[in-house]
Amino acid sequence: MPEPASRMTFHVESHRVDSHGSLSRCKNAKIFLDTDESEQRLSLLHENLKRFGTVFNTVAHGPDLSGVLRRR
Repeated sequence: MPEPASRMTFHVESHRVDSHGSLSRCKNAKIFLDTDESEQRLSLLHENLKRFGTVFNTVAHGPDLSGVLRRR
């Protein structure tokens, strides 16, 4: 019987830096998240991540992927 495939996991930490945004980190990557984006821009970001995201496209042909981008 073949061994089950190992799971890819990512540890992402986000911290509020001021009343307008947060800083997220994963390994050496950093991104500033501003809370004032329109719903249209958030939807576009989500679509671009699915279409052009390296990690997403690397694992897209394996398991079923799903996700939701939510404003908090």
